Amino acid sequence: MKVMMLGQMVGGLDIYIRNTISYADDNIDYLIVKGEADNNKPVIHSGKAVREISISLYRALNPWKDIRGVFQAIKIIRNEKPNLVHCHSAKGGVVGRIAAWRCGIPCAYTPHAFSFLCSDSRLKSGLFRLIERMTKFKTYVLACGESEREMAINEVGYRSKSALCWSNSVPDASKEVMTELNEKSRESLQMMENVTNFVAYIGRPSYQKNTLLWLEVIKMVHSVHPEVKFVLFGCGFYAPELDELKAKISEYGLQESVLLLPWLQHDLTMQKMKESLFYMTPARYEGLPLTVLEAMSMGKAIVASDVPGNRDCVKDGVNGRLVALTVEELAKATIELIEKPELREKYGKAAREMFERDFLIDNRIGALMETYREIAKN
Repeated sequence: MKVMMLGQMVGGLDIYIRNTISYADDNIDYLIVKGEADNNKPVIHSGKAVREISISLYRALNPWKDIRGVFQAIKIIRNEKPNLVHCHSAKGGVVGRIAAWRCGIPCAYTPHAFSFLCSDSRLKSGLFRLIERMTKFKTYVLACGESEREMAINEVGYRSKSALCWSNSVPDASKEVMTELNEKSRESLQMMENVTNFVAYIGRPSYQKNTLLWLEVIKMVHSVHPEVKFVLFGCGFYAPELDELKAKISEYGLQESVLLLPWLQHDLTMQKMKESLFYMTPARYEGLPLTVLEAMSMGKAIVASDVPGNRDCVKDGVNGRLVALTVEELAKATIELIEKPELREKYGKAAREMFERDFLIDNRIGALMETYREIAKN
């Protein structure tokens, strides 16, 4: 069976595609179609690097580049003749769905959080929702969590039988071994040298990751526990709120309490996550957050906003706190876990058990392979 993965190999999407291919059956033949500007490491499957082809695939809307990308994808499908196209995220989803439909190839689409969630502008959100509805064609949505599947049915108009779910799953991050560090990672490690007693968050400074509200939470927690620090990993690729976030940190006098780190080697980020008190995310929305799953794999308690995606993996009072998306509620839950180490331990133990049961990719990858085969039959 030949599967064509289509999407930008950056950030969390790179991790998702890399993980699913690396753990897949040996009898699956993969091809990766990615963006021209993507600078990812090779993806290994069955001991060999997976072949990659670059096309005009960029995050920003650009009619000329987007149309060019569609025609390039059509040409690749006709030449490679995959049994299935699995396309990812908003831009890859549109390009992949149109190309697969035009070539008559079965298509699976994983939104990784629908595009219409990305803005508080009703006009922009409405436009993105319309695009999602108009480009459904004969696609199967392959949601990365139950919240996303429900949204596909209720807000985009997929039929129940065409709305499938394979919950995001990740390797056991607690077993990840440190490799040789690149220069950027070595510099960041030096910045973290004396940072202890900290709360971790991984996410680019952006509307989705809600880092400006994250800082307001920190400001409130700092007034009670000035000894606790907060570290944000992933301030590299596409960080539209970074300058404003830095200005606010300076304005609030929190330079000694907040550390912003770039996108690092994954093994280093996981190593530092192990040293954190717990994980806190105030995201506005998620598909199903890989970073929360990785924190759970290391037995970390979670404080999370009660939004789609987070509520698929965080159960309030079980493996952490799932609270209303307000500064006050997030700060209250964060202070509670800072002050109650026994509660952190209880939630962390439950988080690890939940991870092993529901989100460990070793146990879950077979279900994805079976879903591929079912979609490819239709």
